[in-house]
Amino acid sequence: MFQVREGDAIILASESARRVDMLRTLGISFSIIPPDIDESRKKDELPKEYVLRIAHDKAYKVGSHFLDKWIIAADTIVVYKNKILGKPKNEEEAFTMLKTLSGKWHKVMTGFCVLNVSRKIVYQDVVETKVFMRDMLDLEIMRYIGTSEPLDKAGSYAVQGRAGYMVKELKGSYSNVVGLPMCEVAEALLSLGVLS
Repeated sequence: MFQVREGDAIILASESARRVDMLRTLGISFSIIPPDIDESRKKDELPKEYVLRIAHDKAYKVGSHFLDKWIIAADTIVVYKNKILGKPKNEEEAFTMLKTLSGKWHKVMTGFCVLNVSRKIVYQDVVETKVFMRDMLDLEIMRYIGTSEPLDKAGSYAVQGRAGYMVKELKGSYSNVVGLPMCEVAEALLSLGVLS
């Protein structure tokens, strides 16, 4: 059961183990409250607009219950030719996504939001990283899918996991691809006076 610890001024609105681990690298104390929101994409909503809205909705859902706390939320998507590749519904969809990304560049976008409801402060940004996947054989894609790792990951891969060897080149933030752009989040927290 998640709860806010006494003395914690910051809440991470996420149950992602990756985001929890990354935020801990800042050496700050925070509580974890996963938000329960509808993450459906609106008609004609651009990828950048979508991740910004979802990150804000996650932060506000938690912040509306903890008005004086600083809430941090994020949403990460994989985008290929302006199409969002979300979490695959099954192994077949995971294979199609990985086959599509094989030997090509794509983008990983993370929208993040830092807000404090009582102070009426909202800080939002989107960080974009370009990723090049090496050309992969069908057999190695199937072998990777057999690990079950891609089945709950946007774009069907985890750069910090077994798929690390598939990523040949990155242009931009590595932590952004993992799920939280640490440099930009830290800068936001410093500029808002949350970190000192």
